[in-house]
Amino acid sequence: MSENNTKTDYKIKSTQYSDQQEPTGSLTLFNNLIWGIDEVSRFCNYAKGTIYNLVAAGDIPYRKKRGRLWFIPSEVLKWLKGEL
Repeated sequence: MSENNTKTDYKIKSTQYSDQQEPTGSLTLFNNLIWGIDEVSRFCNYAKGTIYNLVAAGDIPYRKKRGRLWFIPSEVLKWLKGEL
């Protein structure tokens, strides 16, 4: 019997880091210190109308400043877990 010895070459990909900052559009949700209605809606997977109803009922933690609703991500996460 003859043995086939095959040689496999593996390429190693190196990770390169850049000192340039990422554009603001590519930041993830949790990099933001405060969320608007769109971010909360996307995170909770609820329609905007549902978020507005939760705010009106006082069920979700929020802040209102200059006529806009603002949400703290850590508070929203605790609320979803049932800790608030």
